[in-house]
Amino acid sequence: MSLSFATDQLASIVTESEPNNSFATRQFLPFGTSTVDGELSSGDLDFLTFSGLAPGSLFTVQVNSQSFDPLLGWLDDSGNIQAINDDQSDNNVLPTLTGIIPESGSLNLAVSVTRDIELTGEHFQSGAYTLSLEEFLLPTPSINSTFINGDFETGDWTGWTTLGSTSLETAVFGSGPTKGTFQSLLSTGGAKFDDSILEKFLGLNAESLNNLGKGNATGGSAIQQTFTAKAGDILTFDWNLLTNEVLPPVSYPDFAFVSINSQSDDSISFLSELADASTATSTISSTQFFGETNFHTFSFTIPTTGIYTLGVGVTDVGDTTINSGLLVDNITLNSVDVLPFGTEANTYYF
Repeated sequence: MSLSFATDQLASIVTESEPNNSFATRQFLPFGTSTVDGELSSGDLDFLTFSGLAPGSLFTVQVNSQSFDPLLGWLDDSGNIQAINDDQSDNNVLPTLTGIIPESGSLNLAVSVTRDIELTGEHFQSGAYTLSLEEFLLPTPSINSTFINGDFETGDWTGWTTLGSTSLETAVFGSGPTKGTFQSLLSTGGAKFDDSILEKFLGLNAESLNNLGKGNATGGSAIQQTFTAKAGDILTFDWNLLTNEVLPPVSYPDFAFVSINSQSDDSISFLSELADASTATSTISSTQFFGETNFHTFSFTIPTTGIYTLGVGVTDVGDTTINSGLLVDNITLNSVDVLPFGTEANTYYF
């Protein structure tokens, strides 16, 4: 069964209308609006409010323009800036913001031009844009009778639940896959989510990612799968951390991590860093990233028979502007007597 976002798809398209160039004169959009077609002139910016949204649900909002380099702002109900984004990744100039719908059920957004981080309209660009909003519930996994689609050869996310910026890549990407045609890519660029939301998604305690000691985790992406396993089964996967955090010294060590939690025994909870950006600077990457660790193998021995959830993710540390990624492939669950050739039955290694 393929699990993706449990969405409440909004429907209607609304045209932006002036005057809406201040928070006080913001345009209140009709209930059910999902898309706004607008236009900026020199010195102009548009303030827009979506209302009637479900408090506590998640959102992704993006601005697309062929005419100018857009900037997207998120404000609270008093007009205070909560977040600013002027590009979704190091390789894409289209801004994206994600988060949780506030208790008021309203989402206040502003569209301007890159570098207008104070939302004052100080720019000389103009042109049309489209703003798109998606609202959805926090994704939750179903339970698989065993681990499925660990090599992603279905060409989709069958068996998996995803959050954030995730995609399936082939050898064209420039590194991997280690098995078959497809592999998964997780990124801290694009529609990434705050670390607190990642922790909730993966069933981790609050501050768990910060407590790994790499610094302030600021947001990223993750995938997970829930499955049944027997005591002594060996769970393995291949991973490769990619990063643009390569200028020494690496002050913001973005990192990849793995979590394994038992749904049958709360005392079984495992969380570990796989690698951080400082270890991915010696190998020049052939991908869209500057550096990589090359592929390594992680292994974990299932301690008791039961239901488990594997989570794998990557997060920014200290900033939100320089991206890192994680390739994951060849995830297998094997009984001790049928381990792949060359795999040792250690508790974990990477």
